[in-house]
Amino acid sequence: MRTIRRFLGRVRNFSGDRRGDERFREEMEQHVAFQTDENVRAGMSPAEARRQARLKFGGVETIREN
Repeated sequence: MRTIRRFLGRVRNFSGDRRGDERFREEMEQHVAFQTDENVRAGMSPAEARRQARLKFGGVETIREN
Protein backbone atom coordinates (compact mmCIF):
# COMPACT_ATOMS: atom_id res chain seq x y z
CA MET A 1 0.00 0.00 0.00
CA ARG A 2 2.79 2.43 0.88
CA THR A 3 4.53 1.78 -2.44
CA ILE A 4 1.34 2.53 -4.32
CA ARG A 5 0.91 5.83 -2.42
CA ARG A 6 4.48 6.82 -3.23
CA PHE A 7 4.03 5.99 -6.88
CA LEU A 8 0.76 7.92 -7.13
CA GLY A 9 2.32 10.87 -5.32
CA ARG A 10 5.18 10.99 -7.80
CA VAL A 11 2.83 10.73 -10.76
CA ARG A 12 0.73 13.54 -9.32
CA ASN A 13 3.82 15.71 -8.81
CA PHE A 14 4.93 15.38 -12.40
CA SER A 15 1.54 15.83 -14.00
CA GLY A 16 0.05 19.20 -14.74
CA ASP A 17 1.82 22.48 -15.28
CA ARG A 18 3.29 23.15 -11.83
CA ARG A 19 6.76 24.54 -11.62
CA GLY A 20 9.64 22.17 -10.93
CA ASP A 21 10.60 23.72 -7.60
CA GLU A 22 7.08 23.29 -6.25
CA ARG A 23 6.98 19.66 -7.39
CA PHE A 24 10.35 19.02 -5.77
CA ARG A 25 9.25 20.55 -2.46
CA GLU A 26 6.03 18.53 -2.46
CA GLU A 27 7.87 15.29 -3.17
CA MET A 28 10.31 15.94 -0.34
CA GLU A 29 7.41 16.65 2.03
CA GLN A 30 5.80 13.36 0.97
CA HIS A 31 8.97 11.47 1.84
CA VAL A 32 9.06 13.13 5.27
CA ALA A 33 5.37 12.30 5.77
CA PHE A 34 5.91 8.64 4.87
CA GLN A 35 8.87 8.38 7.24
CA THR A 36 6.85 10.12 9.95
CA ASP A 37 4.08 7.53 9.53
CA GLU A 38 6.61 4.72 9.86
CA ASN A 39 8.08 6.31 12.99
CA VAL A 40 4.64 6.67 14.60
CA ARG A 41 3.90 3.01 13.84
CA ALA A 42 7.22 2.18 15.52
CA GLY A 43 5.96 3.83 18.72
CA MET A 44 7.20 7.43 18.58
CA SER A 45 5.02 10.39 19.47
CA PRO A 46 3.86 12.33 16.38
CA ALA A 47 6.10 15.31 17.16
CA GLU A 48 9.18 13.16 17.71
CA ALA A 49 8.35 11.03 14.66
CA ARG A 50 8.30 14.13 12.42
CA ARG A 51 11.51 15.47 13.96
CA GLN A 52 13.30 12.16 13.41
CA ALA A 53 11.96 11.95 9.84
CA ARG A 54 13.36 15.40 9.05
CA LEU A 55 16.71 14.45 10.58
CA LYS A 56 16.84 11.23 8.57
CA PHE A 57 15.88 12.98 5.36
CA GLY A 58 18.62 15.57 5.76
CA GLY A 59 18.99 19.16 4.69
CA VAL A 60 16.44 20.20 2.12
CA GLU A 61 18.57 23.07 0.80
CA THR A 62 21.58 20.79 0.33
CA ILE A 63 19.50 18.31 -1.65
CA ARG A 64 17.96 21.11 -3.72
CA GLU A 65 21.42 22.47 -4.60
CA ASN A 66 22.66 19.05 -5.68
